[in-house]
Amino acid sequence: MTSTAAARGGSRDLRAMSGGTAVCGGAAGAHAPAGDPDPIDPDDLIDPVEPSALAALIAGRRSVRAFRPEPLSRELLAELFSAAQHAPSWCNIQPWRVIVTSPALTAALGADVLAAYEAGERGPEIPFPPEYPEPYLAHRRACAGALYSAMGIARGDEDGRMDAWRRNYRFFGAPHAAIVSIDRRLGAYAMLDLGVWLGIVLTQAAAMGIATCPMASIAAYPGPVRRRLPIGEHQAIAVAIALGFADDAAPANRCQTRRAPLDANLTFAGISEDPDADW
Repeated sequence: MTSTAAARGGSRDLRAMSGGTAVCGGAAGAHAPAGDPDPIDPDDLIDPVEPSALAALIAGRRSVRAFRPEPLSRELLAELFSAAQHAPSWCNIQPWRVIVTSPALTAALGADVLAAYEAGERGPEIPFPPEYPEPYLAHRRACAGALYSAMGIARGDEDGRMDAWRRNYRFFGAPHAAIVSIDRRLGAYAMLDLGVWLGIVLTQAAAMGIATCPMASIAAYPGPVRRRLPIGEHQAIAVAIALGFADDAAPANRCQTRRAPLDANLTFAGISEDPDADW
């Protein structure tokens, strides 16, 4: 599924899954989109993705922290984000705004952000959590431990850890960065839409053989990002995504984080384990 043809097929999958037109909301005042929806041509629909293959793709993707220098084509980048453009959103508001940088601009932006980090110019436009209560703190520490272990950085090696952290601001050597912002006037619920869109970007990229790393660290230094890129005054910088091809020889890319068991996040209410039981 790494060829352009396979990627294009994946994009059709996403469009087919979200091709219906829904009425916005269900309460008084809800309205349908102006005009009649375009009819769906049956020839545009394809068979659904095999569920086990999709599950394997999602489980197997990882955040890549070392990239090869060769760039992605504009066609391939457009194909990736065209698929994600069909992500569902509340009342179809589609609040994500994305700027994708060239290799030269990625390098210049990375140098600027690193300088801002060194100068202590931190000031995220969307507040970071002030603390991580349990169990989130344990997950966060396990993630860092897995990464530093893969890189061969000992627990007490502060210089090694700081050098690894600084690589965030260079986009881990990726040739491209996607800077993602959202209209701050829309409030917290639009962040749900952004999260859905981001998940589709990461999954579609994995299907196309494109390596990614979503990065909140870049959003902590909006000053240099705004000086380099045309981001509107109502937009808040939410996240960056490093994009390129993975350097499979890099130790950092041997890191694979684990997930908690399902029952840590999911509760069945009134649903019996017995398939023959009445609800």
